[in-house]
Amino acid sequence: MQVFLEKRIQKVNRFANTLEKVGLKEKADLLRSNPAIYQPEAFNAVKAWIEYINRLFGVLSGLFALLFWLLSMRFISQRKKVFMFASLGLVMLVLNAWLGSIVVATNLLPGIVSVHFMLSFLSVFFFMLAMHRQAAFSISSDSKKLNTHWNVLLAGALMIVFLGTLAREQVEVLTLSRTLEKDHILNWEAMGKTFALHRYLPILFMVYAFWIWKSYRDKLPVQARAFGVVGSIAFCQIVLGAININYVLPPVSQVLHIVLGASLPILLFYWRITKPISA
Repeated sequence: MQVFLEKRIQKVNRFANTLEKVGLKEKADLLRSNPAIYQPEAFNAVKAWIEYINRLFGVLSGLFALLFWLLSMRFISQRKKVFMFASLGLVMLVLNAWLGSIVVATNLLPGIVSVHFMLSFLSVFFFMLAMHRQAAFSISSDSKKLNTHWNVLLAGALMIVFLGTLAREQVEVLTLSRTLEKDHILNWEAMGKTFALHRYLPILFMVYAFWIWKSYRDKLPVQARAFGVVGSIAFCQIVLGAININYVLPPVSQVLHIVLGASLPILLFYWRITKPISA
């Protein structure tokens, strides 16, 4: 255990030095002064299995990404953007894998967790763009108004997800200070303004999605169904969020909340670049 602790301290110090070099001296000093970094962590079978499965999926993602990148090399001469987007996706994946090791070594350092989560979307988006450039997902007439709606929803979904990562970091802070609960529910007042935005923005997001669905369900039924799916996912997220607050983050609803939340920007990006056929 001491050997692993020493390796973790060395990794944290290297990362702190990197932060200092890019001008984040306060963050580096905060990291070095964190007493949790220098304490061996007690073995937890559940956390160990979760981390192990996460790393297995990480390795599989890396292997498939590398294979995809190698296959994309055949398009260098004819469709350069296929190779370019595949390369960017691979770079983002490798960078995210490195950040994942930092997240583990720093015991979920605030800020790094959010960057780690958001970088995963960039990686997926680049791979989707590479696939789309190789063979367009579908063909249809363009609509600037529809594209504007997709762009607004995509930006909103990414903002809500990012706020959710910050709220999740605040949960760790409240857990350590033993103030996570108040009157047997999640202490949402102590979560701050970030959590308030994360809590109420999805309502506006859902209303907007269903408004678009209603506006286009007779004129463009295929597109309208896609917006209806987005609104339905947002509704499920709101329900899961309420469960997480009132029952203090049950594991099942917490995982479902994260999975659905992560799937929404990906679906929105897919539909944005796909432009579904109107008939």
